[in-house]
Amino acid sequence: MIRVLIVTKSESEAAELAELISEDERMQVVESDPDVVLAAGTAVSFNAPAVVLGEGADDYGHSVRAYLPPDAAAAEILAAIAAVGQGLVVLTQVQAERLLPARSPRENLPRLVEALTPREIEVLRLMADGLVNKEIADRLGISEHTAKFHVASILGKLQASSRTDAVARGMRRGLIPI
Repeated sequence: MIRVLIVTKSESEAAELAELISEDERMQVVESDPDVVLAAGTAVSFNAPAVVLGEGADDYGHSVRAYLPPDAAAAEILAAIAAVGQGLVVLTQVQAERLLPARSPRENLPRLVEALTPREIEVLRLMADGLVNKEIADRLGISEHTAKFHVASILGKLQASSRTDAVARGMRRGLIPI
């Protein structure tokens, strides 16, 4: 059970949030007392993780684990509380883009020397599973020499220096499901 303390700037907000939270069987409102209503600009320190809805996340210090915009949907609020209750941190898309470095899209990857054949993709995926040439050959019903040939072709086409590098490059290109 996730225990929730509601601290708001108005009694009506507290009542609204208490009603929303009480509808979720995973959560229990432990306090929503008008005496706990905040005055504007009041700084608060919590020992437990906090989910802040609206403005002023800085007022809550390091305990903030989710900061949602004031117009967050009920489902978003409940999901954030549940996530924080499980020890996770919640970021909106805008927050994530601001805090996390952007990944380079697949279009920015260097072109392959030549496209991998369906059989080479199959071999690459078996390499990702940690299989050596003999195991790949047995799995695909081909000779060990043919498996070795496919691996060499994959390394060349992906411009990889090792099997591990080939697997990493294949993952970045979406050739290997994660």
